Amino acid sequence: MKVPKIFSAIAAAAIMFAASAGVSAAPQFADFDVVDGVNWQEKVIIVSGEGIVPPDAVNLTQAKRLASQAAKADAYRKLGEYVNGVRVEGETTVEKLLTTQDKVQLKVSATIKGAKVIKEGFLTDGAYRVIMQVPLFGVSNSLAGAVLEKPKEVEDFPEPDENVAPAEMPYDSSTPVKRRIEITKVTIEEEVYVPTPTTPAEPVTPATPYVSPLTRMSVPSLDTIIMNKLEENLPSMQMPTYQPTAYDTSSKKAKRSVAEYASMAKGDYTGLVVDCRGLDLQPVMSPVVKNLNGTKIYGHKNLDIDKVISMGMADYVDDTSHFDRAGKNPLVVKAASLDNFNSNPVLSVPDSNRVLIENYATKFLKDLKVVFLFD
Repeated sequence: MKVPKIFSAIAAAAIMFAASAGVSAAPQFADFDVVDGVNWQEKVIIVSGEGIVPPDAVNLTQAKRLASQAAKADAYRKLGEYVNGVRVEGETTVEKLLTTQDKVQLKVSATIKGAKVIKEGFLTDGAYRVIMQVPLFGVSNSLAGAVLEKPKEVEDFPEPDENVAPAEMPYDSSTPVKRRIEITKVTIEEEVYVPTPTTPAEPVTPATPYVSPLTRMSVPSLDTIIMNKLEENLPSMQMPTYQPTAYDTSSKKAKRSVAEYASMAKGDYTGLVVDCRGLDLQPVMSPVVKNLNGTKIYGHKNLDIDKVISMGMADYVDDTSHFDRAGKNPLVVKAASLDNFNSNPVLSVPDSNRVLIENYATKFLKDLKVVFLFD
């Protein structure tokens, strides 16, 4: 930015004044750049603003104050633009919420005004720059605290689908996380092939859905798994009479206990990593994880809203080295697709069953130990 020589002279005077006063000028009075925008990995909205010293400034103190005010006004304007564009869920942006909810509008305005100045000072060309940021999540003055509403009641996590056996994961606790990502990279989208008949009389073979190698394994039903676990853990003389109930589509089966589902867990997993690479995942503040049946298996209504506001529902990472949030032994699954404007990962039913069963044992979903891998 080009500015009149008198302004550059004032900036130079400021640098000289700091030096003569014994103040280290390098961190404050130097060129510094920042990429404006929403950083989902760092969970912040960060912007820079610039201003110049007005020609009627009478001394150094006034010159710096007026230039700083101009730079902050520019930064606040940018913050407002970026905040409005943040997606809360699906196609719902903060801007849409502001047009319908006065309470949210007041909270968002206060959040922007409370933005933190992380660096400011004169540039070498005499302009004044300030860098400000607003946290997406956090206990105090975060965007999440302004826009996320507390659900009327916390909903239980759903039960696994009784008609589908849970996926058997092709790795164990000793498998490095990067290797787990490689193993689960296999696509699980359905590929249907219908052969073209050579003659009208030739019958057409019914299309056969593609089945992932991860779900091709012959595995017992949920009832059988529970039965086997009970036999392993109880002496034969204490074995209770247990008759698996056949699935009845005409009436709802009795809900299983947490202990029953937990007994089927195998991995002692510390968290969940959902590989969404290649699907154009769009980060949002309140994502939902579903399965191909449309069942929501993870959403803010299942969680403590204070925890969601404090840390967010998931980490968005684009590097296979940053899975700290999911712990040292994460369950890794591949998203089959996305829905709701590419904001919600969708899992295969066997994979979602495995996630739910393991969560009953170690409660990693309740603790928000979730990571989305995207590109």
